[in-house]
Amino acid sequence: MELPLPRHGVLRARAAVEMPDERVAPPAIRLRIGVSDQRIYEGVTELVLPSEPRRWTDVRADLSSYAGWKWSLFYRPDRMTWRVVLAVDALAGIPATVLWASPEIVTDTGSAREYAVRRQRLR
Repeated sequence: MELPLPRHGVLRARAAVEMPDERVAPPAIRLRIGVSDQRIYEGVTELVLPSEPRRWTDVRADLSSYAGWKWSLFYRPDRMTWRVVLAVDALAGIPATVLWASPEIVTDTGSAREYAVRRQRLR
């Protein structure tokens, strides 16, 4: 998905491993969350899910570096539309399905108001 990000934004989600065969122990799965502006990709968070089927793990990624004003002649993150990238790697090469649940980007009240005004200007 592509969207301008609010100041102090944090992506929160939950993830779990789902195995097609319950008798097989799930492999180690690496989750990666990054941000891209279609030119570069920057990794923000990386973690390995526990090898337990259907055990939900909280996932958090601080996105605050990709919003707000930063002084530069060319780089204006508040005018950028960022792409949040969710990636999954099976570290042992064993196929598995990763479930993502309740993804949300949260921020403080002041940043949410500012974000709403910015969204209106972009329309």
